[in-house]
Amino acid sequence: GLLTNDKAQVIKKNGEPIDGLYAIGNNAASSMGESYPGAGVTIGPALTFGYIAARHMSGSND
Repeated sequence: GLLTNDKAQVIKKNGEPIDGLYAIGNNAASSMGESYPGAGVTIGPALTFGYIAARHMSGSND
């Protein structure tokens, strides 16, 4: 998947975020590394990073 930072922003090869581009779930690089332990295991991280991305997009910092 696409590499992201801690705000779920897709990052370039140089580590800089691509403005306005976010990736979560199976579109982002897995928090499990190269393994896929089972169906549904990425739902938790997808929900969490979706929340983080939405807060970042809205400008909420608290």
